[in-house]
Amino acid sequence: MNDRPHRPPIALRSIAFFEAVKGALVLAAVCGLLSLRHTDLHAATDAFLLKHGINPERHYMKLFIDGVAHATNHHVGQIAGIAFVYAMVRFVEAYGLWRERHWAEWFAVISAGIYLPLELTHFGRHPSSFNAGVIVVNMLIILYLATLLGQQRAGRQRALAKTAEPPQKAARPGIGKAPDAGAPQHHVSFK
Repeated sequence: MNDRPHRPPIALRSIAFFEAVKGALVLAAVCGLLSLRHTDLHAATDAFLLKHGINPERHYMKLFIDGVAHATNHHVGQIAGIAFVYAMVRFVEAYGLWRERHWAEWFAVISAGIYLPLELTHFGRHPSSFNAGVIVVNMLIILYLATLLGQQRAGRQRALAKTAEPPQKAARPGIGKAPDAGAPQHHVSFK
């Protein structure tokens, strides 16, 4: 007998950890966003980027700064609410994957699959090795979880087939057997 407790595969635990980290990062961003609710967002964003050695004159940084500058306090609350819900979804998914819940595996396949067309479109417009890496990682996650789901389904079908088979009856000698080919045939005819 195997006395060791069952442990989920390391890949499943890694995906769960990754989802929890994404949730934690988004939650930290929400807290940071809410702490800036009554400040000059343009100046705060510019100062933050300069403090961390990021050039605010780069194209994407300008877009980011402009987006932050146009956010009103009302928009900040909406963005924070949506981000909070997203973080909670990531935490629930991470919990389910860590505990090997079947629903969480389906949820992870669907959520990764939903983002894939957006990532491919983004890669088509802005090809980079980082974007390609994100796509490859998401495809590997989808492939792994789909394989895991397929294995679980096959296991359930095998278990169902075992319980659905009727028990074999013990055959009585001479009943239900085909006669031997070499044995003499006895025919009775009634005339």
